[in-house]
Amino acid sequence: MSSTREFTAGLLRSSARAYASASLNTLYATQPTLIDTALPTHFARPIDDLEVRIIQLAASIAVDRPVLLRDVLHWYKVAFHHRDVAAGYLGATLEAISKTLERELPTESFLLVQSHLRAATADLEQASVDQPTNLDRSAPHGETAMRFLLANLEGRGEDALDFIRGALRDGVPIAEIQDNILSPAQREAGRMWLMAEIPIADEHYGTAIVDRALSILQEQIPRPRADANVVLTMGVAGNMHDLGLRATGQRLQLEGFCLHHLGPNMPATDLAWSLQDRKVNLIAMSASMLMHLPGMMEAVAMVRQVCTDLYGSPDAIPLLLGGRPFGICEDLHRVLGAHAGLDEVCQVGEIATRLIKKVGQAG
Repeated sequence: MSSTREFTAGLLRSSARAYASASLNTLYATQPTLIDTALPTHFARPIDDLEVRIIQLAASIAVDRPVLLRDVLHWYKVAFHHRDVAAGYLGATLEAISKTLERELPTESFLLVQSHLRAATADLEQASVDQPTNLDRSAPHGETAMRFLLANLEGRGEDALDFIRGALRDGVPIAEIQDNILSPAQREAGRMWLMAEIPIADEHYGTAIVDRALSILQEQIPRPRADANVVLTMGVAGNMHDLGLRATGQRLQLEGFCLHHLGPNMPATDLAWSLQDRKVNLIAMSASMLMHLPGMMEAVAMVRQVCTDLYGSPDAIPLLLGGRPFGICEDLHRVLGAHAGLDEVCQVGEIATRLIKKVGQAG
């Protein structure tokens, strides 16, 4: 079955555009007026929307975890509902994809596709189209988080940053600023965008301010000792989001680790150079969305090969994987061949220490 999964996932990825085009034709044949009546004028081109869904299906199959596709489809349901997309559109596109792939794929591959689609859509009709707020005035620093977000939404970025500077002056630890101000404010901005309460421009503006806030926090983090363990951090190919990874890196620095950050969208093919040129004790990679997992799989395989070539063991450098998919699927890191996974940053120092110690004892 593993070879069938790999074949099917690879075929879906490589032919996603062609399958999307065929699925669109299927959709027009079965529901000829849906596309013209279901979508608002500002919506993405239907063929692009279908292509992304097929790529996500491929990623779900590659790791054999339909719960990840389920999470994505629930997200789409919320986004579509609040953007005046007809309620039947999402289900109709999935049905069109299924019918198309039934014609195009070998039987064994289609049965695998069908099982993932069925598992991912089992409770889609009952899924809520609303999401609760991420802010709580009574939570620690909840008032500051709300004021920080409000300043961003009103375009007062410097005022928002003053709240961060003020918290530092008041002696609030960096970890608390991350967990209780920046993280909930950023999550709330994402929720508001998802539910069409704010435009994407406002969300991008707030993200840029959070980026600057992390830079302010960075200035307060002491340099590591010369003999500190080195953690290499990176977002895998395709992952353009690195705020969470940067926050994770700061937590590691606060625990005394030396950070070597490669940024987002790091090609796996260049990892060999980084590992040949310097001693690295731990590698932390992030994938913020399901469709980034193939890039993570490639990066994990590359690291293991380089470790084998350099040190004689594929496990010579422990791998810590993170991002939203790892909070949804607790065993995903094992599926991908890594040593640990996490969705939240609060325990990253403890996990990193444990992994490095374990590899050291094994060596």
